[in-house]
Parts: sequence; C-alpha cells; structure tokens
Amino acid sequence: MSVRPQSDNLLYRAKIELVCLGRTLMPDKETHERTIATIILFGVWAAIVLGPMFFGARPAPWELQLGTTAVVFLVIGRMWDLEVERVLDGITISTDGGQPRDDDRED
Repeated sequence: MSVRPQSDNLLYRAKIELVCLGRTLMPDKETHERTIATIILFGVWAAIVLGPMFFGARPAPWELQLGTTAVVFLVIGRMWDLEVERVLDGITISTDGGQPRDDDRED
C-alpha cells in the first residue's frame, strides 16, 4: 500500500506556505501596531517601486522611487530598532590584509 505524499499536491503546498507566512507575520501584544504599519509601508513601497515591473505600467519618477525607498526603510528601521551604526560596529573592515601596521606593533 502506497500513500502519495501531500508535498506533491501544489494546492496543499500553497496552503502550507500561506500558513507559514501567517505565522511569521503574526503579531503579538507588543508588536501588533508595528507589524500592521510594516505591512502597510512595505505594500505602498512595493506598489510604487516594484509594481510597474510586474504590470507593465510606466514607472514612477526616480525621485519618487528613491524618496519612497528612503523614507520607508528609515521608518521600518526605526520601528524595529534596526540601525546601520549597530550593524557596522559589528563588522571589522581591514584594508591591510590582516597584517598589523608598523606603528601598531609592540616592541
């Protein structure tokens, strides 16, 4: 007796993917407003910047695309406490190939 796995059924797979997406975006009591605002801001950004690629419409002017991208990602970064300075502080950038410079060496 052979049972066909459900993963081969495309409709079942799409249902499972939607359940996983819903669980990922499920807000809790502390992040309810931030989650809703993030989804709305991302939707607006996607409609303005990415929408014309998929629907064959004339793209928005580059000033509007650039400004919308900057504002949306700035607001989302502030809401979720994602700051470039924190990320850059955790990254060590070396341009000397990892070798200590002469003035840094201890004698």
